[in-house]
Amino acid sequence: MSTPLEQGVKRHPKSSNSTSEASATVPESSLTWCLAQLSKTRTLADSHSSGLTGADNKSITEGDKARDADKRLKAGQWRALLAIRMQHIKGGSSRIARYQSRGGLPPLLDLLRRPECSRKFLDLALSILANCCTEKQTRLEVRKLDGVSVVVDVLKRNVSAETVQNRAARALGNLAMDPEGSAEVHSAGGVPLLLLCLSLSPHPSSPSSLTPAPELCAPKVECVQSAARALVYLSDTPANRLLLLSQGALPSLALFIAPEFPLGLRRASLRAIHELTRGCSAECAREMSRSGALTQLGLLASGEGGRPLEELALKTLANLCSQGCLRPLVGSLGVIQKFAEEVKKDPLKSGVFFKALCLCCREAVNRAKVKEIGGLEVLISFLSAHQNHPLTRLAFLACVDFVYDESALEQLQELGLVPLLIKRLVELAHGEEPTAGRMDASLSSSSPCSELMTSCFDSFDFSALEGNKREDVSKDQTSGSSSFLSLRSWLVSEGLISSEGELTESPCGSDVFGGSPQSSISPSPPCSEFLQISTLRPPHLSPSTRFKPIRLYSSSSSSSSSSSSSSSSSTSVSPRNVPGSPSCSQSSCTSTPQSEQPSSSPLQISSPPRKRLRASSSSSTCSSRYSVVTLDSPPVMSKTPVYHHPYHPEAWAPESPILLLLSRFSHASDPCTALVNTNVFSGLLYYLTQHHDPSGRCFRMLGRLSCNPNCFQALVRTGAVALIRQRLCVREDEIGGRNVGPDRQSEKVKGKITQLGLALLSNLRVQSESGFGTGVLTHIMLSGSESDKLYCVLSLPLINSNRVLLKKLLLDSGGLAAALELIGSHREEDDDGDEDGQSDRFCCQVPRRTERIVA
Repeated sequence: MSTPLEQGVKRHPKSSNSTSEASATVPESSLTWCLAQLSKTRTLADSHSSGLTGADNKSITEGDKARDADKRLKAGQWRALLAIRMQHIKGGSSRIARYQSRGGLPPLLDLLRRPECSRKFLDLALSILANCCTEKQTRLEVRKLDGVSVVVDVLKRNVSAETVQNRAARALGNLAMDPEGSAEVHSAGGVPLLLLCLSLSPHPSSPSSLTPAPELCAPKVECVQSAARALVYLSDTPANRLLLLSQGALPSLALFIAPEFPLGLRRASLRAIHELTRGCSAECAREMSRSGALTQLGLLASGEGGRPLEELALKTLANLCSQGCLRPLVGSLGVIQKFAEEVKKDPLKSGVFFKALCLCCREAVNRAKVKEIGGLEVLISFLSAHQNHPLTRLAFLACVDFVYDESALEQLQELGLVPLLIKRLVELAHGEEPTAGRMDASLSSSSPCSELMTSCFDSFDFSALEGNKREDVSKDQTSGSSSFLSLRSWLVSEGLISSEGELTESPCGSDVFGGSPQSSISPSPPCSEFLQISTLRPPHLSPSTRFKPIRLYSSSSSSSSSSSSSSSSSTSVSPRNVPGSPSCSQSSCTSTPQSEQPSSSPLQISSPPRKRLRASSSSSTCSSRYSVVTLDSPPVMSKTPVYHHPYHPEAWAPESPILLLLSRFSHASDPCTALVNTNVFSGLLYYLTQHHDPSGRCFRMLGRLSCNPNCFQALVRTGAVALIRQRLCVREDEIGGRNVGPDRQSEKVKGKITQLGLALLSNLRVQSESGFGTGVLTHIMLSGSESDKLYCVLSLPLINSNRVLLKKLLLDSGGLAAALELIGSHREEDDDGDEDGQSDRFCCQVPRRTERIVA
């Protein structure tokens, strides 16, 4: 006879089998049953409502039945929602896709639309919707069903329910993962409600106070974290970021990065701040300064909150470097060294840090830090390893910021900057630009190329007003020489003048004056002429001066005119309106007498009030030499945008920073080590002959090198003299079988290049025929290598007309015979060895030049 324990053990398998059979027949396991329960929501509720209308005519028993039916309805709906949440959409995207394909979203949204839906039902329904919106196709269908507005309405009705706010914010965040969904959330008014989720009670007394932090319950922490996550996706475009900033999102988020809050909440808030600061605008800089979050970001960047928070804080500070007013503050936090370290670890994945490092070179206080931490080595290493990267131009501009730092220039030269500059110059002359096809697959998805390539020429070392004046001067002063502009920039940097507008070059060449409001162009042109692009034709233009259109603007001295101009600022022709400067208004553009309507010439920059103005007669006399010519069609502009550097007001083309650095190196007392070698000189000549409009800075740099006695020997030894004649003076249509592109340069440009070549040979001839030059040439022929003697023989007939010296070096010393023998053997061994074919040409040219000497 079995004991009760044994009987229990025997009955156990039967009970387990009955349980499994019951679970198999549970209705919640069927998705069809669950959807049917949700679909009954409206119909059964309506019938129940109509039944209650006639409740007075029914018995109490029927009322109890109706209440029981309502309870059963809600119980069935609850069981259906719970089964959907725990079974039917759990387990991967395939379950969510099945739920969507079976038509589960419309009844779920209908349930959320019901105002009488309880908080418990809302929590579960919003949780299901948020989980479903993790899939792209589901998000698309929810948007088609106007689900964004439904969730926003739920959020409006339940501003005090933290659990509903949490799940609604999570659903909106998932819906905002797509650009279309983000736009719908913004248009539906979801942003103010999400920011309301970030509010604390009691609210801090001032927006800039990050402490003390009140105690937060777990539901509130989850609610704030979900709202911060939603703001991350709602900051997808500059316009959306501006909307969030204008509604106070940044100070609200900055409150939760304090160490008193949980780590997850701090990270979510920091992520949202990082997204808001992407492509940091002026409004973002103002909000960041008001929030007082920079100090806390500096602590997080130092590693106080762990590696995840440190990386996010560093990226946020790197974003802030786009604004010059914040860069000195960012540099004072000690993060410039961390920028350099991140670039050293992985340059291709640290584009945002490399951009920040380059931008930190804009201000003097940060330049010292960059040089101290080895930032110059980082710049050159990046340029050497990633020459086709889109940030290389920003790196060259960072090197330009050190153009007045002698020790930094020496260090850059030692690190090998000059060969990199020449290589890039040749690519630009050839018409190559970093395109999407040639760019390294380097920029991470968090750093779009369009934002990384943003041109940031602003420097906080100069005020905004002076920056605008410099830009206006650079656009209007077309007849100013480069030496004058460089002198003026140096005077500003030394503090001898407060702004570049105080010193302008006289267009007449006889006086330096500052334009006065009394000086005018008579008669005053009508407003319609000001709205057209006009040019000034000066009487004398140097060959290196580029003719480009400039814009005219009228000047008004009365306060009434300046106030009226603000209402019609859209008609101002000046590209950038300087604060306080007058613009062309409707009233000031009408035909008025000269005494009532003064206007200033674009070449005459108004002086500060403290300066004594020149007599207006001299200004009027000078201005009368110019004529305003209206262009029937806009001029042909280069596709490459032209920028203006604050240090150098000349208009910059893509090659301008490269030429500026090379020109700066050429000012050294002995630049031959860096600049006078075969590769560098060939690159410069290639740029001159291939670029459609070579810069005058290259002309001046070559002239400077040809006049430097320290470069004379190097120019002869490297064969530069022969290259000058062949590339600049002879100008064959084809060199080495390669077409130099006769259509790329106009006849005027070719004539200028030919004149340059003749001028360079003339400068070298002056040195060659002096006692110093004679000694140098003799030394090369007596003790130089075979290649040195060859190049000297090729150069002698071009730069020296002393027959006695030529006979001594070419004939008596056997230099000509040795050179011809070397050329002949070289041609027999390898006909293609000389890329440009210069030896073949000069082996015939040199004997002809020396026939007169033998005779």
